[in-house]
Amino acid sequence: QSTVSSGINAEYGHNHYSETVSDVKQSLLVSQPPQFEGQHTLADIMSTTKASLVGKLKLVLVNVKEFINTDITFANKPYFRGPFCVHDIKQGLVLKYVEHILSDVAEMGDNLPPSLLLVMARLCLDFQTNTISYLATLTEEMFPPDSSAVPELLSPTVPELAAIAGDTVQQVLTKYVNIKGLSISQMIHTSVKTRDWLSAVEPRNVRAAMKRVVEEITDLDIQIGALFEEGAVRGPNSDSSRRAHSHNGSRIASSKYKYTPSDTESSLLNKLFNDQVEIFGNIQFTKLSILTGVIKIGLKAFLESVRLRTFGKYGLQQVQVDVYYLREYLWRFVEEERLLNFLLEEVVSSAVDRCIDPVTMEPSVIMLLCEPS
Repeated sequence: QSTVSSGINAEYGHNHYSETVSDVKQSLLVSQPPQFEGQHTLADIMSTTKASLVGKLKLVLVNVKEFINTDITFANKPYFRGPFCVHDIKQGLVLKYVEHILSDVAEMGDNLPPSLLLVMARLCLDFQTNTISYLATLTEEMFPPDSSAVPELLSPTVPELAAIAGDTVQQVLTKYVNIKGLSISQMIHTSVKTRDWLSAVEPRNVRAAMKRVVEEITDLDIQIGALFEEGAVRGPNSDSSRRAHSHNGSRIASSKYKYTPSDTESSLLNKLFNDQVEIFGNIQFTKLSILTGVIKIGLKAFLESVRLRTFGKYGLQQVQVDVYYLREYLWRFVEEERLLNFLLEEVVSSAVDRCIDPVTMEPSVIMLLCEPS
């Protein structure tokens, strides 16, 4: 009877999880369900989702606790209490419930709202860091086992389940980065493909597509920042980075520009463009790492698109303007500024190689065109 009861309660928990995810999706797409009303950030929605899932499980535990009430004769039998507390409740109900959630999140498809993937990734990260251990401890306190239990037979164990949660975060964030990176890539590729670069007129401003890219990344920065920590910047600190910023921007804008990377830079670029792992590699669970992944995919598309076009003098100069503009705004969103510089410099270098009249624009003019209106 106890096994049947825990099975029924597990199914009840699974149904509640499915309903909760459906409500989250609705809250992100259209009008908000009552439980999400008034919540405007993804962090609020994630917190409510987590509280709902954990709260429902705790309610189920309170209900099945009746099976070990001291007034019930068979509840005090060792052959019942041990297996029931450890295998039926901790394993069959609590850990299986968490395992079901992690499995479902890992299998979420690319057709779902990207913001839902972000929320669920953060939920799984919380499960990894504290929720799983909290639920296991709570279960042991509510259902203390006796010597008849055999906890070493549990599978998965709490540490193994936490590791699964970490793997799930990685999978979901990789999907998110690929989806958003593809979106940025399509935006850039279309803007390059549909333009007549040979007959382009002298640049007068930054192309609208580049401004949309920056706007999109800025929006992502806000969304991701609501759920994930900033993350560490690799390379120069913020002060030296700001000092180098002007130098690197001028280098990209230079009228004598012809990119000739050092041996070290060449090695890094070869790895970046020949090793797919560098572009589509593992994402750290931080805002800067996630944004860096999106930006790298987008700039890789920019580079490949430029390599397929032929440029006139003013077409090349327009690329210079666009690249300088991207550099001015995107550097604050990446965890390693050198990679951003290498990618952007390679875009300009490829445009120079593909230009029939490679006369570049004066840096001062480029900077003027990129100044905010």
